[in-house]
Amino acid sequence: MPKNPPDLPRLVASPDPSDRVQVQDTKFSHDVLGRYICNDWEEIQAALSDGGFPFDAVVIGGGMFGAYCATKLYWRGGGQALRVLLLDAGAFLLSTHIQNIPRRLGGSIGGPRYARAKEDGTGAHNVIWGIPWISNEAFTGLAYCLGGRSLFFGGWSPRLESADLANWPQEMRDYLVGSAATPAAYVRIENEIGTATVADYMSGDFHDTLKQAFEAAAPKVRKVVRVEEAPLAVQGESPGPGLFSFDKFSSGPFFVDAVRADAEEHMRTYGDRSRRLFILPRAHVLALGTTGDTVTTIELAVDGQRRSLQVDPTCAVVVASGTIEASRLALESLGVGSAQFGSSRLGNLMAHLRSNIVVRIKRTALGLPAGPPRDLETTALLVRGESRGRRFHIQVTAGAVGAVDSEKNMWQQVPDIDLLDEMKANQDPTWITLTLRGIGEMEDDRSIPPQVDRSWIDLSNETDEWGMRRAYVNLVATKNDRDLWADMDEASFALAAQLAGSPTDIEYWNKPANQWQPQKPQPGPDGRGFWQDVLGTTHHEAGTLFMGNPGSSFTDLDGKFHHLRNAYAVGPATFPTLGSANPSLTGLTLARRTAGAIVRAAAAPDALPGFTPLSLDANDWRMVAAPPSNQPGPKMQRFGPVWETFGGYGLYWYTKEQFSNFVLALDWRVARIDDNSGVYIRIPPPDVSNALGEADRKGHEIQIDEFGAPDRAAIHRTGAVYPLQGPSSFPSAPVGRWNTYLIEANGPRITVTLNGVPVNSFESSRQGSGHLALQAHHFGSRVQFRNFQIKKLP
Repeated sequence: MPKNPPDLPRLVASPDPSDRVQVQDTKFSHDVLGRYICNDWEEIQAALSDGGFPFDAVVIGGGMFGAYCATKLYWRGGGQALRVLLLDAGAFLLSTHIQNIPRRLGGSIGGPRYARAKEDGTGAHNVIWGIPWISNEAFTGLAYCLGGRSLFFGGWSPRLESADLANWPQEMRDYLVGSAATPAAYVRIENEIGTATVADYMSGDFHDTLKQAFEAAAPKVRKVVRVEEAPLAVQGESPGPGLFSFDKFSSGPFFVDAVRADAEEHMRTYGDRSRRLFILPRAHVLALGTTGDTVTTIELAVDGQRRSLQVDPTCAVVVASGTIEASRLALESLGVGSAQFGSSRLGNLMAHLRSNIVVRIKRTALGLPAGPPRDLETTALLVRGESRGRRFHIQVTAGAVGAVDSEKNMWQQVPDIDLLDEMKANQDPTWITLTLRGIGEMEDDRSIPPQVDRSWIDLSNETDEWGMRRAYVNLVATKNDRDLWADMDEASFALAAQLAGSPTDIEYWNKPANQWQPQKPQPGPDGRGFWQDVLGTTHHEAGTLFMGNPGSSFTDLDGKFHHLRNAYAVGPATFPTLGSANPSLTGLTLARRTAGAIVRAAAAPDALPGFTPLSLDANDWRMVAAPPSNQPGPKMQRFGPVWETFGGYGLYWYTKEQFSNFVLALDWRVARIDDNSGVYIRIPPPDVSNALGEADRKGHEIQIDEFGAPDRAAIHRTGAVYPLQGPSSFPSAPVGRWNTYLIEANGPRITVTLNGVPVNSFESSRQGSGHLALQAHHFGSRVQFRNFQIKKLP
């Protein structure tokens, strides 16, 4: 039988590496989206090697949490001109959640063909679904694409309850849910992903009637606590005048918007060299290399070729590749885990206990009018439950669908009103189908080393195609987990029976028999019901890199590994406990916190004692340009408190004030060894005749030039009082890293200190008072400045 759709011929790249096109074509598509969102390895290298500043953060994994974190690093790091690289083992697939596309593309791309305990020779399922680990349970695996599983997730995004957070650090509890001193961080993310406006697109008579029925039934069911609106990550209303709605959340629109904003804003100057956000797809991170307590190398395979990416010691490396792959990297490269069992092992692995109980109840039993519905009837609710001191919840979806799938008319875009009319007309006039999807928490086990009979991850002896050991995943439900699972299922069945009222008004779906039946289905001989999912199929793995105090956890409250200077983990791996909630809301909230911590760590140091910051108001500075030439005119580009020289020759005068005796402190860095600039002191005002010449004649330039053009003589190099006296030493930081100048002018004596080392002391006979200025030297030279502060001397 022929395949549907049929296979296509494989695309073959040109053997000539110089044979490149701006946008590649496939048989059916112009790869415009992929091209204008992603970069390849050669472009990344060019952006670094030819005058581009090094990356300040590299995020490994472009799924829900990694892509979100990378975009927050870009936006929140704008005031420091942070450069961010996002790596993902998959390629670009979609720019939005698949349910925002009509018919969800009409295929099965939303999941694998079947769950697997390891790669079984069938390769990627449905284009993107792969499983890089080995396990005792079958897993659905990872979605190898930018946006990852966020492009397909159900959208349920409830908060963790106070009881769920009881074993979390107090500071983190206050951060998430708020305290008298701090607002709840959850609120910002709920507004961002759409859960703040709860089920705004599901309101209507059907929803209200169903909710009333559940609220009436819930108090009669043991272990059910309350009924809530469904916290779905969907926003159906416009967030403001003239704006489209957000629709269903995924990280896709976040990284697309950030990359295009970056290109529009920053490519005009030096192309990719001046861009700040890059996405490298098909980049599988194999290992991390450390020097002491710092990650300095990322080993990866890009498009089938092994590569090595060097990163600065100040670069934040964020591991966000999903709990299991993040654990593999941490075990392989970061020195975590207990080696008591031979191979290093991480415990506290948790997922969710999940059941899917499907019933249908007569309309009239639910308080709905008899007969065919007039409106489209579909809705969702959340039911909270508790048993044995632990939490579960029931995600309810309901609709007059006339089929087993209660979500048949839900989670989709319908662009055709004729189709909408047809959907309404084909609704069931008698029955409402309900799915009660129970989600229960698994027990945590934060003991180090982990208990052998609990859930854990270590490294197997089996290697992948690159010779790297695969993770081995041991995921088991304890007796307490099984008991909670049974209680949760009992509550779901009891709730359904209470809703129906009479046994003649309810039927249960028997999936193995493929039929409705009047009797409640029973578990099998092993005590498990057919409605219970395999543990590895929830996509909610968590806990192995849990946060807490040093010595009793692996990461701090910002996700940073305790024992490493620049390595972070983002995602549910850092959760101490999981609760029953989908980890999306909490994971995104923590990812935002991590991004903020990295931005703060990269900020300029605090003001020195006794120093006063210079004004950064543009009205207090003035650029004076050299006579017109074939180079662009000079200007100072401002990224908040970080400034960068651009264009031809000119001086950027500080006009607010003149100084006599003082100590000036500032930070600077160059992008290339031949970048050139200088700090001018005690110069005349910018409005004098021949202001640039007078600045050289009457004031002093403290040189910034790592190369020392044209002859590398000391008089031309960094630290010189140019062109009068060269420095005694050259303690500059490597190209791309920040340096600190302390320039003291006290009477005729000018003293220059670079990175804490005195390098020049010069006796001047020039004027003893004047303005400060920064030099833009030539087009292509990129020198950045920050942290301007001054201390006046008597």
